Amino acid sequence: MWKDPIVEEIHNIREEIAREYNYDLNRIMDHLREKEIEHADRIIYKK
Repeated sequence: MWKDPIVEEIHNIREEIAREYNYDLNRIMDHLREKEIEHADRIIYKK
């Protein structure tokens, strides 16, 4: 079965972040909210 390298990279990054925050969903979401603020110029909000 063919594996998409971009999808594999996304899965690896997701796992690294989860491991970094001990798989605690609240801590992961806090991290993501901080990143959203930090990179607000890259976020597109659907109206």
